[in-house]
Amino acid sequence: MKKRILSVRWAVLPLLLLLTACDPFRNNPRPEPEPSPDEVEGYAPVYSSAEDAAKITSTDVRPIEKGGKIYVKGNMLYQVEVGKGIHVININDGANPQKLSFIHVTGAQEMSIMDNYLYTNHMNDLVVLNIADVNNIQLVDRVSGMFHLVDPNLPPAAGWFECIDESKGVVVGWELKTLYKPVCRKN
Repeated sequence: MKKRILSVRWAVLPLLLLLTACDPFRNNPRPEPEPSPDEVEGYAPVYSSAEDAAKITSTDVRPIEKGGKIYVKGNMLYQVEVGKGIHVININDGANPQKLSFIHVTGAQEMSIMDNYLYTNHMNDLVVLNIADVNNIQLVDRVSGMFHLVDPNLPPAAGWFECIDESKGVVVGWELKTLYKPVCRKN
């Protein structure tokens, strides 16, 4: 038994010597992290209260700020307000479209309509809304975690970003803007 232990030691010794000889940072110190720039384009979290983020409601019309995809059904046009919801516009008179309501759906980016049902994302959930009465929409169904469109922990691209401050609410999206002395970075 003693002879076997000695032979294992001699077999392991060259491996240990090899591993200790291969320290890539022995003569060169580890690189310093890149210092934070004074000013840079990067992502900042968009916050909402947990209660507001969970709501799906019809509200009064609002200006289109960051319009996204559109869907036309009959004389109605539905346009995504990226990350916030869906505008409902009557286009019966093409020269004079009339905004009817806004469907508040946090995180909305996509949509489709079949019959009186609007399918969209509510953050990362698929929701089905009954839109027979656009002023009183009803949540019909929800499939949780269906998408991976919104990551509340990291921005959508690599680079500097504004660190999350949980005291401001839940992260419901990210917006590109000028950051000053950011601390967080996604590689």
